[in-house]
Amino acid sequence: MLRLVALVCLLSTSVGADVYVWVDGEGRTFITDDPDGVPDDQGARAVPEGGPVGRLWGDVESLPPGPVPPPRANDRVSRLIRGAIQDLQRGNAARASEVLHDVLRLEPGNAEAHFYSALLAQQRGQLDSAEAHLEAFLARAGDDLEPWRESARRRLAALEDERRLADSGSAQEPLKLLGFDSPHFRVHYDARLGAGSPGYAHTIARYLEEAHEHMSERFGTAPAEPTGVVLYGKASYLRAHAHRFSFQTVGFFDGQIHVVSAAHPAGELRALLFHEYAHAVFRERTGADRPYWLNEGFAELAERTSRRLRPLRRDELVSLRTRIQTDEWIPLRRLSPGFAGLSDSEARTAYLQATAAADWLRRRTEPAERARLLARLGAGVSEDDALREAVGLDTDALDAAVRAAVLAEFPTLPQLAPAEGSAAGSGIREAG
Repeated sequence: MLRLVALVCLLSTSVGADVYVWVDGEGRTFITDDPDGVPDDQGARAVPEGGPVGRLWGDVESLPPGPVPPPRANDRVSRLIRGAIQDLQRGNAARASEVLHDVLRLEPGNAEAHFYSALLAQQRGQLDSAEAHLEAFLARAGDDLEPWRESARRRLAALEDERRLADSGSAQEPLKLLGFDSPHFRVHYDARLGAGSPGYAHTIARYLEEAHEHMSERFGTAPAEPTGVVLYGKASYLRAHAHRFSFQTVGFFDGQIHVVSAAHPAGELRALLFHEYAHAVFRERTGADRPYWLNEGFAELAERTSRRLRPLRRDELVSLRTRIQTDEWIPLRRLSPGFAGLSDSEARTAYLQATAAADWLRRRTEPAERARLLARLGAGVSEDDALREAVGLDTDALDAAVRAAVLAEFPTLPQLAPAEGSAAGSGIREAG
């Protein structure tokens, strides 16, 4: 299985279980380890473990202490920054990036906007842009932002480690792998990864065991044997595996999990490991990758759960609605064998459709029923028969029910009639 790089763009870095980040009505961001200290009035919004705003800064040890001062710009700029924070809370990093760009166009010296923009760029692997924003922040931030200045200095130093791993020249060196075992995994990683972060192996082991716990709870099953995992620096991964796919990837599963890793791993890697481990569970239970839409859909749900995000954002639902109305929806039966031959745009749509379909199934089954569905596929039962046993619908009827559920999110628009006997109620907008 593979992970389309265009979809790996949301912010995600896990934070400790006892840390909360909240934003007040004026756009000020606070960090606390006391959940009772998070106010429930004046529009404050708590973001518990792993929430999108909190994950901006990385793991707990990298969080600067204290609140972010309120924006010191005009009212319009203040509103824009508050809007960007709200977009980050919803997991819409693309829109947040656009809003921050508008802030810097209006006020090029806004230190807070430079800091947020740097973190967004760093998460996306845009190292030059991240460096420019961090330097601009350091040049403009006053004494009241000293904790954030120290964070910016650390991040500038870490960028050099990431550049080293992305340098195509470094990939010409022989790949040296180090290894360790955890309770449910056998791990090997590029020695250059550990050179930048002394706690690298410990962090990877924690992410993987969290993925195992999630899949065990969600599907009531897990691989019988430890799963192999190989982590690469970006350049080494491309040298070893770029020839495998027609579009750029950052990970895949072929009996082992293969993923690109940052030198300083954070939630982006955690989400990727959740995604690929879901493929490992699917393959181990079914003995194959098909139906591919279900395989990818379950993996997408696992990844989004790791980010504490909803199964589908509103803009993604709008995209699916448009595909339905313009007859560009790709039938699930067409996606069952795989996503081969799809353009990047079609592949992005296929991932969204797979996520919507898998979430439709998840909401109508219990973990034990999902485990049985995978077991029946592994026993050689056809896709249609296994689905009928699970939810009473074959692939085509389930496809129609999912389309009806998407359209039901927009009740003022004409809806497709659900397939006979289908329970096409939506529920898609609920948290995963």
